[in-house]
Amino acid sequence: MVEIKDFGKLELRVGTIVLAEDFPEAKKPAYKLIIDFGTQGKRCSSAQITKNYSVDELLGYQVIAVFNLGKKKIGPFASEVLVMGAEDKNGNIVLLKPDGSIHNGALVN
Repeated sequence: MVEIKDFGKLELRVGTIVLAEDFPEAKKPAYKLIIDFGTQGKRCSSAQITKNYSVDELLGYQVIAVFNLGKKKIGPFASEVLVMGAEDKNGNIVLLKPDGSIHNGALVN
């Protein structure tokens, strides 16, 4: 079990995907994402979401991401945030998103 104080260390923020492209160098099918977090700036992420989303439909899509995990090198790419998702009935990832339009950079409490 994790204590609530440990969970509180995670910084979850809302951002909007402004660029999505294929990531052919990834071991598993994935996209490279650039996400706008408003005054917090833009951050990169790699996401294995190719089964449920196309590159075109991701543009303008709001997501929730863990903002303070640090960088993770994935091949030639540095992922700076972890986009949150859940598995659907087929084991593919569905992105978590706010219900309604929220300003980029908003903290998730």
